[in-house]
Amino acid sequence: MPRRLLALAAVPLVLLLAAGCADDVAPAAQIGDLALSADTVLAEVDEWAGSPTLLEQLQVGSVEGEGIGTYATGFVDFVLSNRIAFELHNAQFRSLGLSLTSEDLDAVRQGLFADPAVTEQVLGELSAGYREQLLSDVARQFAVTQAMADGYDQWLGEAYASGVEIDPRFGSWNPTTGAVSPPSGPLPAPGDDFPGL
Repeated sequence: MPRRLLALAAVPLVLLLAAGCADDVAPAAQIGDLALSADTVLAEVDEWAGSPTLLEQLQVGSVEGEGIGTYATGFVDFVLSNRIAFELHNAQFRSLGLSLTSEDLDAVRQGLFADPAVTEQVLGELSAGYREQLLSDVARQFAVTQAMADGYDQWLGEAYASGVEIDPRFGSWNPTTGAVSPPSGPLPAPGDDFPGL
């Protein structure tokens, strides 16, 4: 299984769809040519928050922010970090000319977590669209790790170190850890562009 969300399966978790954002709104994250809107990020955060089993398996603490109907910044950044890792792997998957088979997807569908019953429960708590996206993301990540073998770690370090930018409202990108670090100061007051924050 892939490195990060494979922490789901007991491997370190490397783990949204790239939706368009309003023309006048900076993306939450820019990964090479791919821009992730705040809405896209928060849609994925909603999916994770709606799966208590997923949160338990990944040992995610409280997801609730200080305000009513908001999410904790650390939780949002955790989900965003995984999405960035997925998108880096998705791009490398295409670059390597790899393809997924139904067997690849079935293997992830059955083995996302060590316990098949837990995997089934997690997948049942996600929407159908996101469930398929997550399975494909994990399968592509796994395919990249297998295809690159000994060259994987060097590629991943280089991928983390180039081409990732984060809107300061979400925090900053740490290329060493491959994770989003929370903003150092208070976030701007939430507006229509950042629902849920």
